[in-house]
Amino acid sequence: MSRVPAPLLPALALVVAGAAAPAAAQVSRPEPVYEGSDRIEEWSARRILVVTPHPDDETFTSGGTLAMLAANGNEIRVVVYTTDNAGSRDPSMTKDRLKAIRRAEEEEACRILGIPKENIVWLGHDDGMLEYVDRRELTRQVAREIRRFKPDALFSVDPGSPYEQYHKSDHRSGAIITVDAIRAARWRLYFPELEAEGFEAWSVPLVFFYYSASPNYTVDITGVAETKARASAAHISQFGSMVDRYDPAAVEEQRKEWAARLLERAERENGRVVERFRRSTAY
Repeated sequence: MSRVPAPLLPALALVVAGAAAPAAAQVSRPEPVYEGSDRIEEWSARRILVVTPHPDDETFTSGGTLAMLAANGNEIRVVVYTTDNAGSRDPSMTKDRLKAIRRAEEEEACRILGIPKENIVWLGHDDGMLEYVDRRELTRQVAREIRRFKPDALFSVDPGSPYEQYHKSDHRSGAIITVDAIRAARWRLYFPELEAEGFEAWSVPLVFFYYSASPNYTVDITGVAETKARASAAHISQFGSMVDRYDPAAVEEQRKEWAARLLERAERENGRVVERFRRSTAY
């Protein structure tokens, strides 16, 4: 191994530090609050792709915005990484049964938001195990859906370092894979086989990250807050006593009760119900 002469070490250190500084500053600097006139909640006739680790993340974080987008005539497609087949403490529950329950709950939640079940794409991976799936294959799967759908905007988990470390494993993995897939969809030579399948390269113009520690875009969802609450409550297997013992006979009653609770607990700003995102064009 060649060695740098001792007299040159201080100068070299300054060069390295100077080269690293812009990158560090770029990573740590939060994006400014968006004050432009292009408001996604006012869009119509556009394509919106949602990439979510579990069936429910997008509803809890973005359900109001998605409901408005659907009502305005935008086409929304939802790609779900996992079947969420492990989120139960019920001793009588099985993975196959929970997988079917979670699928039905997602379809009902999307129906309430105005998204047809035919627009849900299930990648089918096990709950909690996403980080153990081959990363190249995961990236290709999502890049294929991006190229297939050609979205005008994409919603997904924020991969940003200030918050990513606190995500559960599927959120961490899903966040990183999604941004990698956005890049792979843009550059045709990442996965030449996708182009051979007829899926040409596509650059996603705009990304809205949820679960973000650095939101810069706020959406007033007051008019659809009740819709969001009902859609979120459709995932009743993940609430309260249903996690410990899933009772099919109590589903409707529990959904109504939890919808009311969720509406009461909704995030508010100046008396309005809101959702917050990190709006980014950097990908």
